[in-house]
Amino acid sequence: MRIRFFSYFYTPCVGGGEVILQHQAEELARRGHEVHVHTTPFTNMDGSTAVAVGSNVEGGVHVHRRASRWLPGRNPLEKNAITPAFYADAWLPAQLLVCVGFPSLHLDALLARRAVAGTPLVVQNYVTAAFLDEILAGEGGWNKRIRAEYWKRWVRNGLAKADVVIADSPAAAAGLRDRLGLTNVQTHIGMAVDPAEFDAVTPAAIDALRASLGLGSAKVVLAPSRVSHQKGADLLVEAMRPLLDAQPGAWKLVIAGPVNEAAFGERVRQLAANHPDIVITERCRAEQVTLFRTADIVVLPSRGETVGGVVFEGMYAGAVCIVSDGVEAARDDYLQHGVNGLLVPKEDVSALRAALTQAMTKPMSQVRAAGRKMVEERFTWRASVDRLWELYPHA
Repeated sequence: MRIRFFSYFYTPCVGGGEVILQHQAEELARRGHEVHVHTTPFTNMDGSTAVAVGSNVEGGVHVHRRASRWLPGRNPLEKNAITPAFYADAWLPAQLLVCVGFPSLHLDALLARRAVAGTPLVVQNYVTAAFLDEILAGEGGWNKRIRAEYWKRWVRNGLAKADVVIADSPAAAAGLRDRLGLTNVQTHIGMAVDPAEFDAVTPAAIDALRASLGLGSAKVVLAPSRVSHQKGADLLVEAMRPLLDAQPGAWKLVIAGPVNEAAFGERVRQLAANHPDIVITERCRAEQVTLFRTADIVVLPSRGETVGGVVFEGMYAGAVCIVSDGVEAARDDYLQHGVNGLLVPKEDVSALRAALTQAMTKPMSQVRAAGRKMVEERFTWRASVDRLWELYPHA
């Protein structure tokens, strides 16, 4: 089958949606499908950096990066990247069209193709339930009111015309059904793990990375996400500092991810205040995987997101995972508190510190084993794409 994905962002842009799309596209290509990804050249989510425009085959996937203009600021219609080529690309030969991420300009183009040619259309929508509530409330000024009306009318009508709308968490799916009245919504937790990638990490690689970060023999608490307000690194530093001070050198907090918000990144550095047991770094993918294999505890103190894919990676690597209930799929689906991980209220530093204390002072071997077993059974890329394929309309 010839499948065309349309998305604002694709690798090397770093983000959960981009990781999901890359692995889904490459897995479908390995299964013999002709897979195309149509995207912009932007490598971060504010449009400030980009790679070359052009078409290449990457991991068996035909990737088309089209010339785009980034609109400064945030506009109420969420059309930040204007990509005229999407309107032409939408009419290229295809048996299935997939609109990925925020339903925006590329959804408009694909709906026109579906209306005229009848090509099946899937929308993989990564809006969280909490953000959908915020959008539809329309509070905070004229631009928010315009955005709310746009979603209630144009976006709702567009999503209703798709063959399938796939939400990334049960809560997000319920929001799309209940708040927008959609009847074509399915749930698919898209993030997963490549076991071979983690199993390939050698003891020598672990030793070398630990040495480069100055970890010594300390145990490691890892926060492996972007340094942004959403991901909550500031909350983790506040929770960890007293615990680190109580056992100097015994534990290290490693915050490993790109700084997407400069002002917030500076705030996190100020909170860390050159603490000898707090390391803030950004590593390539291979080293990031090695960090997971090094970690005793993996923490995602997110203020809000759908899946929290780094949790699956931490579980597979054998860490105890502590996750905020702002991660919708963890709260509603895959994380059983005290069984395969620890769930804490979002933005509650005291509760986060208590969970960290528990994980730092108890072996929790059964929790570690249960987390890995759950990932092996449900959240490898092969299993994830198997479930996704069942939801796609087959032309």
